[in-house]
Amino acid sequence: MSGIPLYCKYPFLLRLEDVIPNPYAVLPVLIGTPDAPLFEKLLSYLKLIVEKTSVPLDRSTYNSDHEVIVFYSFGLISKAIKEPQLLTRSAVAYSKRAGSFFKTESDEVLIDVARRTGIEVSKSVQPPRVLRVAGGVKGKKQFEWESLSYGVSLTSFTRLVAGRLEQDSSYNLSSQIVHEGVVYVDRKRFTRLLEEACFHYILKTYEGLQPPSVDFQSGIQPLITEVERYLESVRWWRRSFVKEGRVGEEVSGVVEEAFPPCIKKTISSIKSGGNPSHEERFNLAAFLVNIGYSVEDVLAVFRTTADFDEKIARYQVEHIAGLRGSRRRYAPYSCDRLKSIGACPIQNYCAGGRHPLSVYKHNLKLFKQSADEPETENASPMGNIQ
Repeated sequence: MSGIPLYCKYPFLLRLEDVIPNPYAVLPVLIGTPDAPLFEKLLSYLKLIVEKTSVPLDRSTYNSDHEVIVFYSFGLISKAIKEPQLLTRSAVAYSKRAGSFFKTESDEVLIDVARRTGIEVSKSVQPPRVLRVAGGVKGKKQFEWESLSYGVSLTSFTRLVAGRLEQDSSYNLSSQIVHEGVVYVDRKRFTRLLEEACFHYILKTYEGLQPPSVDFQSGIQPLITEVERYLESVRWWRRSFVKEGRVGEEVSGVVEEAFPPCIKKTISSIKSGGNPSHEERFNLAAFLVNIGYSVEDVLAVFRTTADFDEKIARYQVEHIAGLRGSRRRYAPYSCDRLKSIGACPIQNYCAGGRHPLSVYKHNLKLFKQSADEPETENASPMGNIQ
Protein backbone atom coordinates (compact mmCIF):
# COMPACT_ATOMS: atom_id res chain seq x y z
CA MET A 1 0.00 0.00 0.00
CA SER A 2 2.98 2.31 0.46
CA GLY A 3 3.23 2.70 -3.35
CA ILE A 4 -0.31 4.08 -3.70
CA PRO A 5 -0.33 7.86 -4.27
CA LEU A 6 -1.47 9.81 -1.20
CA TYR A 7 -4.48 11.42 -2.86
CA CYS A 8 -5.70 8.13 -4.28
CA LYS A 9 -6.08 6.99 -0.70
CA TYR A 10 -7.26 10.32 0.74
CA PRO A 11 -8.88 12.33 -2.10
CA PHE A 12 -10.68 14.57 0.37
CA LEU A 13 -7.36 16.23 1.29
CA LEU A 14 -7.32 18.04 -2.07
CA ARG A 15 -9.70 20.72 -3.26
CA LEU A 16 -11.63 20.04 -6.43
CA GLU A 17 -10.12 23.22 -7.88
CA ASP A 18 -6.65 21.71 -7.39
CA VAL A 19 -7.53 19.11 -10.02
CA ILE A 20 -9.96 20.99 -12.28
CA PRO A 21 -9.47 24.77 -12.60
CA ASN A 22 -13.11 25.39 -13.63
CA PRO A 23 -14.90 22.35 -12.19
CA TYR A 24 -18.54 23.30 -12.76
CA ALA A 25 -17.86 23.78 -16.47
CA VAL A 26 -15.68 20.70 -16.92
CA LEU A 27 -17.37 18.11 -14.68
CA PRO A 28 -20.42 17.52 -16.93
CA VAL A 29 -18.02 16.40 -19.67
CA LEU A 30 -16.31 13.95 -17.30
CA ILE A 31 -19.30 12.45 -15.45
CA GLY A 32 -22.56 13.66 -16.96
CA THR A 33 -23.47 11.17 -19.70
CA PRO A 34 -23.05 7.40 -20.29
CA ASP A 35 -20.16 8.00 -22.70
CA ALA A 36 -18.32 10.29 -20.24
CA PRO A 37 -15.00 8.82 -19.04
CA LEU A 38 -15.95 8.63 -15.34
CA PHE A 39 -19.69 7.89 -15.65
CA GLU A 40 -19.47 4.13 -15.07
CA LYS A 41 -16.72 4.46 -12.47
CA LEU A 42 -18.86 6.80 -10.41
CA LEU A 43 -21.89 4.50 -10.58
CA SER A 44 -19.83 1.46 -9.57
CA TYR A 45 -18.48 3.39 -6.57
CA LEU A 46 -22.01 4.50 -5.68
CA LYS A 47 -23.30 0.92 -5.55
CA LEU A 48 -20.58 -0.18 -3.15
CA ILE A 49 -21.07 2.91 -0.97
CA VAL A 50 -24.80 2.29 -0.68
CA GLU A 51 -24.74 -1.50 -0.36
CA LYS A 52 -21.47 -2.14 1.50
CA THR A 53 -20.51 1.27 2.97
CA SER A 54 -17.17 0.84 1.24
CA VAL A 55 -15.23 2.64 -1.47
CA PRO A 56 -13.19 0.64 -3.98
CA LEU A 57 -9.81 1.70 -5.31
CA ASP A 58 -9.06 1.43 -9.00
CA ARG A 59 -5.72 -0.36 -8.82
CA SER A 60 -5.37 -0.46 -12.59
CA THR A 61 -4.40 3.20 -12.86
CA TYR A 62 -3.96 4.76 -9.38
CA ASN A 63 -5.14 8.03 -10.90
CA SER A 64 -5.35 10.62 -8.10
CA ASP A 65 -7.20 13.13 -10.27
CA HIS A 66 -9.96 10.64 -11.02
CA GLU A 67 -10.32 9.70 -7.36
CA VAL A 68 -10.65 13.35 -6.35
CA ILE A 69 -13.21 14.03 -9.10
CA VAL A 70 -15.33 11.01 -8.14
CA PHE A 71 -15.17 11.95 -4.45
CA TYR A 72 -16.45 15.48 -5.04
CA SER A 73 -19.01 14.27 -7.58
CA PHE A 74 -20.83 12.36 -4.84
CA GLY A 75 -21.23 15.56 -2.88
CA LEU A 76 -22.54 17.50 -5.88
CA ILE A 77 -24.93 14.74 -6.94
CA SER A 78 -26.29 14.39 -3.40
CA LYS A 79 -26.97 18.12 -3.33
CA ALA A 80 -28.55 18.03 -6.78
CA ILE A 81 -31.06 15.35 -5.72
CA LYS A 82 -31.42 16.88 -2.23
CA GLU A 83 -30.35 13.71 -0.46
CA PRO A 84 -28.26 14.54 2.65
CA GLN A 85 -28.23 10.89 3.76
CA LEU A 86 -26.14 10.07 0.71
CA LEU A 87 -23.63 12.69 1.83
CA THR A 88 -23.40 11.00 5.21
CA ARG A 89 -23.12 7.55 3.68
CA SER A 90 -20.31 8.69 1.38
CA ALA A 91 -18.49 10.31 4.30
CA VAL A 92 -18.73 7.09 6.30
CA ALA A 93 -17.48 4.99 3.39
CA TYR A 94 -14.54 7.24 2.54
CA SER A 95 -13.49 7.57 6.19
CA LYS A 96 -13.67 3.79 6.61
CA ARG A 97 -11.46 3.31 3.56
CA ALA A 98 -9.02 5.84 4.98
CA GLY A 99 -9.04 3.87 8.22
CA SER A 100 -8.03 0.72 6.39
CA PHE A 101 -5.00 2.54 4.92
CA PHE A 102 -4.03 3.98 8.30
CA LYS A 103 -3.09 0.50 9.52
CA THR A 104 0.06 0.47 7.40
CA GLU A 105 0.89 4.16 7.17
CA SER A 106 4.03 5.68 8.65
CA ASP A 107 3.76 7.93 11.71
CA GLU A 108 4.68 10.91 9.54
CA VAL A 109 1.76 10.37 7.16
CA LEU A 110 -0.71 9.72 10.00
CA ILE A 111 0.25 12.92 11.78
CA ASP A 112 0.13 14.89 8.51
CA VAL A 113 -3.40 13.63 7.75
CA ALA A 114 -4.43 14.28 11.34
CA ARG A 115 -3.28 17.89 11.30
CA ARG A 116 -4.91 18.51 7.93
CA THR A 117 -8.23 17.19 9.25
CA GLY A 118 -8.14 19.26 12.42
CA ILE A 119 -6.50 17.07 15.09
CA GLU A 120 -3.89 18.66 17.34
CA VAL A 121 -1.43 15.79 17.81
CA SER A 122 2.25 15.08 18.36
CA LYS A 123 4.37 11.94 18.52
CA SER A 124 5.78 11.38 22.01
CA VAL A 125 9.52 10.86 22.36
CA GLN A 126 9.16 9.21 25.76
CA PRO A 127 5.56 8.00 25.76
CA PRO A 128 3.79 6.61 28.81
CA ARG A 129 3.17 2.86 28.83
CA VAL A 130 0.31 0.70 30.06
CA LEU A 131 0.12 -3.00 30.84
CA ARG A 132 -2.49 -4.73 28.72
CA VAL A 133 -3.68 -8.27 28.08
CA ALA A 134 -1.91 -9.61 25.01
CA GLY A 135 -3.55 -13.03 24.87
CA GLY A 136 -3.57 -16.25 26.81
CA VAL A 137 -2.32 -19.82 26.82
CA LYS A 138 -4.29 -22.63 28.45
CA GLY A 139 -6.52 -20.19 30.28
CA LYS A 140 -3.67 -18.05 31.59
CA LYS A 141 -3.60 -14.43 30.54
CA GLN A 142 -0.45 -12.95 29.09
CA PHE A 143 0.40 -9.28 29.47
CA GLU A 144 2.64 -6.87 27.64
CA TRP A 145 3.60 -3.21 27.89
CA GLU A 146 2.12 -0.96 25.25
CA SER A 147 3.34 2.54 24.47
CA LEU A 148 0.85 5.39 24.22
CA SER A 149 2.87 7.13 21.53
CA TYR A 150 0.37 9.71 20.31
CA GLY A 151 -0.47 12.82 22.28
CA VAL A 152 -3.85 14.23 21.23
CA SER A 153 -4.99 17.57 22.61
CA LEU A 154 -7.83 17.27 25.11
CA THR A 155 -9.96 19.55 22.93
CA SER A 156 -9.51 17.36 19.84
CA PHE A 157 -10.08 14.15 21.80
CA THR A 158 -13.35 15.23 23.45
CA ARG A 159 -14.66 16.70 20.19
CA LEU A 160 -14.11 13.48 18.27
CA VAL A 161 -15.37 11.14 20.98
CA ALA A 162 -18.55 13.19 21.47
CA GLY A 163 -20.02 11.82 18.24
CA ARG A 164 -20.16 8.23 17.05
CA LEU A 165 -17.65 6.98 19.65
CA GLU A 166 -19.59 8.06 22.72
CA GLN A 167 -21.15 4.60 23.09
CA ASP A 168 -17.71 2.97 23.30
CA SER A 169 -16.63 2.99 26.95
CA SER A 170 -12.97 2.47 26.01
CA TYR A 171 -12.93 6.10 24.85
CA ASN A 172 -14.30 7.49 28.11
CA LEU A 173 -11.99 10.21 29.34
CA SER A 174 -11.78 8.51 32.74
CA SER A 175 -10.12 5.53 31.02
CA GLN A 176 -7.33 7.61 29.44
CA ILE A 177 -3.98 8.93 30.60
CA VAL A 178 -4.22 12.73 30.53
CA HIS A 179 -1.40 15.13 31.34
CA GLU A 180 -1.27 18.90 30.88
CA GLY A 181 -4.14 18.98 28.40
CA VAL A 182 -2.90 16.04 26.32
CA VAL A 183 -4.57 12.62 26.03
CA TYR A 184 -2.10 9.80 25.33
CA VAL A 185 -3.35 6.95 23.14
CA ASP A 186 -1.88 3.95 21.35
CA ARG A 187 -1.72 3.60 17.58
CA LYS A 188 -4.98 1.63 17.33
CA ARG A 189 -7.03 4.24 19.18
CA PHE A 190 -5.29 7.08 17.41
CA THR A 191 -6.11 5.71 13.96
CA ARG A 192 -9.74 5.25 15.04
CA LEU A 193 -9.84 8.88 16.19
CA LEU A 194 -8.25 9.86 12.90
CA GLU A 195 -10.93 7.95 10.99
CA GLU A 196 -13.55 9.88 12.95
CA ALA A 197 -11.79 13.16 12.15
CA CYS A 198 -11.84 12.25 8.45
CA PHE A 199 -15.58 11.54 8.66
CA HIS A 200 -16.31 15.01 10.05
CA TYR A 201 -13.85 16.65 7.68
CA ILE A 202 -15.50 14.99 4.67
CA LEU A 203 -18.98 16.00 5.82
CA LYS A 204 -17.83 19.58 6.28
CA THR A 205 -16.21 19.52 2.84
CA TYR A 206 -19.40 18.23 1.21
CA GLU A 207 -21.58 20.74 3.05
CA GLY A 208 -19.32 23.57 1.89
CA LEU A 209 -19.74 22.75 -1.79
CA GLN A 210 -21.47 25.34 -3.93
CA PRO A 211 -25.06 24.25 -4.67
CA PRO A 212 -25.26 22.95 -8.25
CA SER A 213 -26.72 25.47 -10.66
CA VAL A 214 -29.58 24.70 -13.02
CA ASP A 215 -27.18 24.62 -15.96
CA PHE A 216 -24.82 22.25 -14.16
CA GLN A 217 -27.66 19.88 -13.23
CA SER A 218 -28.85 19.96 -16.82
CA GLY A 219 -25.38 18.93 -17.96
CA ILE A 220 -25.34 15.87 -15.69
CA GLN A 221 -29.06 15.00 -15.95
CA PRO A 222 -28.45 11.50 -17.39
CA LEU A 223 -26.24 10.73 -14.40
CA ILE A 224 -28.79 12.15 -11.94
CA THR A 225 -31.52 10.03 -13.54
CA GLU A 226 -29.41 6.89 -13.28
CA VAL A 227 -28.51 7.60 -9.65
CA GLU A 228 -32.14 8.17 -8.68
CA ARG A 229 -33.22 5.01 -10.52
CA TYR A 230 -30.62 2.98 -8.65
CA LEU A 231 -31.49 4.45 -5.23
CA GLU A 232 -35.14 3.70 -5.86
CA SER A 233 -34.32 0.10 -6.80
CA VAL A 234 -32.55 -0.50 -3.47
CA ARG A 235 -35.35 1.22 -1.52
CA TRP A 236 -33.07 3.97 -0.31
CA TRP A 237 -36.05 6.23 0.23
CA ARG A 238 -38.89 5.31 2.53
CA ARG A 239 -41.78 7.41 1.31
CA SER A 240 -44.07 9.10 3.79
CA PHE A 241 -47.78 8.49 3.32
CA VAL A 242 -48.66 12.03 4.44
CA LYS A 243 -49.06 14.53 1.62
CA GLU A 244 -49.65 18.24 2.16
CA GLY A 245 -50.47 17.63 5.82
CA ARG A 246 -53.41 15.34 5.11
CA VAL A 247 -53.88 11.62 5.35
CA GLY A 248 -55.66 9.73 2.60
CA GLU A 249 -57.66 6.55 2.76
CA GLU A 250 -54.67 4.55 1.54
CA VAL A 251 -52.57 5.27 4.63
CA SER A 252 -52.58 1.69 5.98
CA GLY A 253 -51.25 2.74 9.38
CA VAL A 254 -47.84 4.18 8.51
CA VAL A 255 -47.43 7.93 9.03
CA GLU A 256 -43.90 8.96 9.86
CA GLU A 257 -45.00 12.38 11.15
CA ALA A 258 -46.95 10.56 13.89
CA PHE A 259 -43.92 8.70 15.22
CA PRO A 260 -43.25 9.28 18.95
CA PRO A 261 -40.24 11.42 19.97
CA CYS A 262 -38.04 8.43 20.88
CA ILE A 263 -38.41 6.97 17.40
CA LYS A 264 -37.83 10.33 15.69
CA LYS A 265 -34.72 10.81 17.84
CA THR A 266 -33.17 7.52 16.72
CA ILE A 267 -34.06 8.06 13.06
CA SER A 268 -32.60 11.57 13.21
CA SER A 269 -29.41 10.16 14.73
CA ILE A 270 -29.09 7.63 11.91
CA LYS A 271 -29.69 10.26 9.23
CA SER A 272 -27.05 12.57 10.70
CA GLY A 273 -24.43 9.81 10.83
CA GLY A 274 -24.78 9.16 14.55
CA ASN A 275 -24.32 5.89 16.37
CA PRO A 276 -27.53 4.91 18.24
CA SER A 277 -27.09 2.47 21.10
CA HIS A 278 -28.02 -1.20 20.78
CA GLU A 279 -31.19 -0.56 22.81
CA GLU A 280 -32.23 2.33 20.57
CA ARG A 281 -31.70 0.23 17.45
CA PHE A 282 -33.72 -2.66 18.87
CA ASN A 283 -36.50 -0.28 19.91
CA LEU A 284 -36.65 1.30 16.45
CA ALA A 285 -36.68 -2.05 14.63
CA ALA A 286 -39.35 -3.47 16.97
CA PHE A 287 -41.49 -0.35 16.54
CA LEU A 288 -41.26 -0.43 12.76
CA VAL A 289 -42.15 -4.12 12.36
CA ASN A 290 -45.13 -3.63 14.67
CA ILE A 291 -46.61 -0.81 12.57
CA GLY A 292 -46.34 -2.65 9.27
CA TYR A 293 -42.82 -2.22 7.94
CA SER A 294 -41.48 -5.27 6.15
CA VAL A 295 -38.01 -6.63 6.87
CA GLU A 296 -36.78 -4.91 3.70
CA ASP A 297 -38.31 -1.60 4.80
CA VAL A 298 -36.57 -1.80 8.18
CA LEU A 299 -33.25 -2.66 6.55
CA ALA A 300 -33.65 0.40 4.31
CA VAL A 301 -33.87 2.59 7.42
CA PHE A 302 -30.70 1.12 8.93
CA ARG A 303 -28.77 0.95 5.66
CA THR A 304 -27.27 4.41 6.23
CA THR A 305 -25.74 3.55 9.62
CA ALA A 306 -21.96 3.56 9.75
CA ASP A 307 -21.53 -0.09 10.72
CA PHE A 308 -24.36 -1.54 8.61
CA ASP A 309 -23.83 -5.19 7.69
CA GLU A 310 -26.78 -6.52 5.69
CA LYS A 311 -26.33 -10.16 6.67
CA ILE A 312 -26.17 -9.45 10.40
CA ALA A 313 -28.88 -6.77 10.27
CA ARG A 314 -31.25 -9.03 8.32
CA TYR A 315 -30.86 -11.85 10.83
CA GLN A 316 -31.54 -9.49 13.75
CA VAL A 317 -34.56 -7.82 12.14
CA GLU A 318 -36.06 -11.17 11.14
CA HIS A 319 -35.61 -12.34 14.73
CA ILE A 320 -37.34 -9.21 16.07
CA ALA A 321 -40.14 -9.65 13.51
CA GLY A 322 -40.76 -13.22 14.69
CA LEU A 323 -39.49 -14.91 11.55
CA ARG A 324 -36.65 -16.70 13.35
CA GLY A 325 -35.91 -18.26 16.72
CA SER A 326 -38.94 -18.36 19.02
CA ARG A 327 -41.16 -16.98 16.22
CA ARG A 328 -42.38 -14.32 18.64
CA ARG A 329 -42.61 -10.74 17.43
CA TYR A 330 -40.91 -8.43 19.87
CA ALA A 331 -42.53 -5.20 21.05
CA PRO A 332 -40.62 -1.94 21.55
CA TYR A 333 -39.64 -0.90 25.08
CA SER A 334 -42.04 0.91 27.39
CA CYS A 335 -41.64 4.66 27.90
CA ASP A 336 -40.27 4.09 31.42
CA ARG A 337 -37.63 1.72 30.08
CA LEU A 338 -36.70 4.20 27.31
CA LYS A 339 -36.32 6.98 29.88
CA SER A 340 -34.06 4.79 32.03
CA ILE A 341 -31.63 4.20 29.14
CA GLY A 342 -31.69 7.80 27.93
CA ALA A 343 -33.53 7.06 24.69
CA CYS A 344 -36.51 9.32 25.45
CA PRO A 345 -35.73 12.96 24.54
CA ILE A 346 -38.55 14.60 26.55
CA GLN A 347 -38.96 15.13 30.28
CA ASN A 348 -42.58 14.12 30.70
CA TYR A 349 -44.80 11.63 28.86
CA CYS A 350 -46.49 11.92 25.47
CA ALA A 351 -50.26 12.03 25.16
CA GLY A 352 -51.75 8.68 24.32
CA GLY A 353 -50.07 6.36 26.80
CA ARG A 354 -46.73 5.20 28.13
CA HIS A 355 -45.65 2.99 25.26
CA PRO A 356 -44.39 4.05 21.80
CA LEU A 357 -47.09 2.05 20.01
CA SER A 358 -49.84 3.62 22.13
CA VAL A 359 -48.46 7.10 21.48
CA TYR A 360 -48.21 6.38 17.76
CA LYS A 361 -51.79 5.11 17.55
CA HIS A 362 -52.98 8.20 19.43
CA ASN A 363 -51.09 10.52 17.06
CA LEU A 364 -52.30 8.58 14.04
CA LYS A 365 -55.89 9.00 15.17
CA LEU A 366 -55.38 12.76 15.50
CA PHE A 367 -53.86 12.91 12.03
CA LYS A 368 -56.84 11.13 10.54
CA GLN A 369 -59.24 13.42 12.37
CA SER A 370 -57.39 16.49 11.13
CA ALA A 371 -57.80 15.30 7.55
CA ASP A 372 -61.56 15.71 7.87
CA GLU A 373 -61.43 19.13 9.52
CA PRO A 374 -60.79 22.57 7.96
CA GLU A 375 -57.16 23.59 8.25
CA THR A 376 -56.44 26.39 10.74
CA GLU A 377 -53.31 28.53 10.80
CA ASN A 378 -50.56 27.17 13.09
CA ALA A 379 -52.71 24.22 14.12
CA SER A 380 -51.05 20.95 14.92
CA PRO A 381 -52.73 17.54 14.82
CA MET A 382 -50.35 16.21 17.46
CA GLY A 383 -51.50 15.72 21.03
CA ASN A 384 -50.08 17.69 23.93
CA ILE A 385 -47.34 16.35 26.15
CA GLN A 386 -48.61 15.43 29.59
